[in-house]
Amino acid sequence: MSTDGNQPAYPDRNNPGLTKREYFAAMTLMGILSDPKEMPREKEEMGDEDEMEGEESEGGGEGYSEGDNYRKEGESCTECSCRLAVEHADELIRQLNK
Repeated sequence: MSTDGNQPAYPDRNNPGLTKREYFAAMTLMGILSDPKEMPREKEEMGDEDEMEGEESEGGGEGYSEGDNYRKEGESCTECSCRLAVEHADELIRQLNK
């Protein structure tokens, strides 16, 4: 069985509701925002590069590389959080379809 991210997550008779992709992204964003101490930071803010080497990427799956969970240059914290939520939702859909 495959999961289509564009299918409604919880439709009712009058409203298709959020898509599965939107629902997964919203739930991920709630998790990202639940602990402000763990907000993604720019690599430069991390300080010593040796400190980053020991950290593993949260994504862990195909398409993720070390540093994907950090803000990109010129990206606000809000933009980064939303980007990460969508990326994680898309990765969840890919994993569910394996």
